[in-house]
Amino acid sequence: MAADDQSIHGAPRLGYAGEPHGPAYEMWREEFCRRVMAADLSPLSDGSFHCDVKALMLPQATISSCSGTPIRFMTLNASDNLALLMAPDSPLHAVMGRRALEVAPLGISLIDASIKGAFVSQLEEGGNKAALFDRKTLLSYCPDAEDSVARPLDHNPALTALLHRYYDFAVQHAAGLDALAQHAVSQHLMDLMVLVLGGRRDATEQAKERGLAAARLEAIKADIVARLGEGGLTLADLARRHRASPRTIQLLFERSGVTFSEFVLEQRLLRAARLLRDPRQRAAKVSDIAHLSGFNDVSYFHRTFRRRFGMTPLDAKARHAETGDKP
Repeated sequence: MAADDQSIHGAPRLGYAGEPHGPAYEMWREEFCRRVMAADLSPLSDGSFHCDVKALMLPQATISSCSGTPIRFMTLNASDNLALLMAPDSPLHAVMGRRALEVAPLGISLIDASIKGAFVSQLEEGGNKAALFDRKTLLSYCPDAEDSVARPLDHNPALTALLHRYYDFAVQHAAGLDALAQHAVSQHLMDLMVLVLGGRRDATEQAKERGLAAARLEAIKADIVARLGEGGLTLADLARRHRASPRTIQLLFERSGVTFSEFVLEQRLLRAARLLRDPRQRAAKVSDIAHLSGFNDVSYFHRTFRRRFGMTPLDAKARHAETGDKP
């Protein structure tokens, strides 16, 4: 059994692996499932099972993800939250009172945690994700939200994909943010929920300005970081990939306080700095590090690196070789 473990960046990780019986299993089931999640569970496959759970409480939402063998979660009528249910990679089957719903991979739906006996089944090896929102708060934005319980919400594929991406961003990074930044993350999740559910006109307009823009920017940033080593990374290429105009992407960055070019340069310099102190790259030439970081012009790399870090790339490489710093 793994309890009180820590995920990347500190999000609580509370899981179990082993046979679904015995003292350790019953303790986990009572202390975590019933007390923390206000739910019970039952494995849907024979023999040993594993359930890896990550959970994080934010100011306006609690986000959690579960991955492992097939499993069923059942509500205990101990929570008044409405929850966004997401199927990242395996189908889910949900029953809320008289309503039943099949959620396909990458699909989303709304569930009501107050309905006793309601359940969500993960039918295959894989995972499920949820974001719990206070009912009163969500209804203040979306008065008709309860009408969407146990109904498919993925009518806008682009918005659904954006919601999945921003949720993953929140799980990975939010635990390391300060209180103000965590509030912004949870507000952006709420804004995306409003857009998915269709809220009051004024709430929807605010959500478009805040949540949609923030989620879109984070998706673009993640794409840039993943492709930093490509020397040919251009604004026009990103615009095509994200179905936006180059000017729209420029404005998203400028409203965040940094230009597109400044962000790309900073990320490439940070990657270069990491590679220069990586013992596995000790035999690499500075020009190789430059190219791995996406710099086509080695002279430009030298100038910008020195301006950013106050030393040349060669000096940085030698300093870390002397101190034996880890990557």
